[in-house]
Amino acid sequence: MMQWKKYSVENNYLPITGAFAFFICIASFFFQSWLAFFVGVFIVMLLSFNHLYKLKVGEGLLFDNKKVREKYFPGEEGEWVLDFHNKGVPIMKARLSVSFHDSVTPHDQLANKKSSIYEVTVPFSISYKQKMSVTIPFTAEKRGTSRISKIELMIPHFFGLGETILEKNFHSMQEALVYPKTLNVHNKQSLLTSKQGESPVSLSLFEDTLSPVGTREYHYSDSFNRIHWKASARRQSLQTKLYDKVTENGWNIAINIGDDSFITDHLEEILSGVADLAYFYVKQNIPFSVCINIRHAGTTPFYYIMPGTGKEHLQKVLEAIALIDVHTSVYPFEKMLAYYASHLESQPFFLLAGQYAPEKRDILRKIAEKGTSIYELMVNEQSASIVKKSFSPKRGMIS
Repeated sequence: MMQWKKYSVENNYLPITGAFAFFICIASFFFQSWLAFFVGVFIVMLLSFNHLYKLKVGEGLLFDNKKVREKYFPGEEGEWVLDFHNKGVPIMKARLSVSFHDSVTPHDQLANKKSSIYEVTVPFSISYKQKMSVTIPFTAEKRGTSRISKIELMIPHFFGLGETILEKNFHSMQEALVYPKTLNVHNKQSLLTSKQGESPVSLSLFEDTLSPVGTREYHYSDSFNRIHWKASARRQSLQTKLYDKVTENGWNIAINIGDDSFITDHLEEILSGVADLAYFYVKQNIPFSVCINIRHAGTTPFYYIMPGTGKEHLQKVLEAIALIDVHTSVYPFEKMLAYYASHLESQPFFLLAGQYAPEKRDILRKIAEKGTSIYELMVNEQSASIVKKSFSPKRGMIS
């Protein structure tokens, strides 16, 4: 539960009204008018109750900053759910203002947008000891993380004599994570390789002889040493061993979001192209790792996702991409490449996603000397493609 920052805005005529009521009370004794006296006392009591209400309102209002992370694809609908519990005086005819990042778009057509922040205002009333939830529906709009950054409650005083404002700027534990859109990489089928390796695939010329998966009927063209004698004895007919099909595969994607001062202008296109490749790798059962030059606490000084495949690995990658913020702390790209070359598990294929300074080619030469094939992701607004980087051992040049 959180506490509120509280301040009041009073009507400019309130001090004059108080002085006028006091004057009427004094004047009633001179004119011996009980009616004037009761009017003056009524106004004084009204102002006193208004002052007391101003002091007490909001003291028992609690907001549950619950930890929730919902994940959405662009175009999906969701909602913010704000839970309140009032242990103080009732709040009537107030207005609740909620601000959040524009990765999601509210359904309220009257919502205000300033810079990258939406502000939605809804009516709010809550009685003593009442619990209530306020829902604000939205549609996931673009890649990123949206959080509620500010809640403001405007509570009117009696008869319009001002209002009390409860305000809280806070780190919301409720998040809406929007996955990136995909940008089609039109030549990604060329990434499939026919070299011998350890990655399981459905079709390949190579097999992993240490990983048998079953048997089948013997064909006259089968090698004699592939006969499974025990299975043949059980079935009273010759059986041939079957092994997993394997190939050389495995990619590392190195994402460069920009240098120390500027985020690249093509960040969204780069991340959308990487998302398309991530779906493709998982569909083809190709293991891949991801390096992102964002500073990260831990043994690895930048954000690194170890090699893997499958739906859980895909989700981890998509979440990492969605969490990239243009205001994040950038780790130097060339230092990230150097660390990868020296400390991390090398993959047969290496993809550069983002701008790269040609004068730093020595790092790529070190990676290529391990037998790694180097590619670059080229993007525009409509599509993307992958280009193989030719490497010259003599000069260490990349083209």
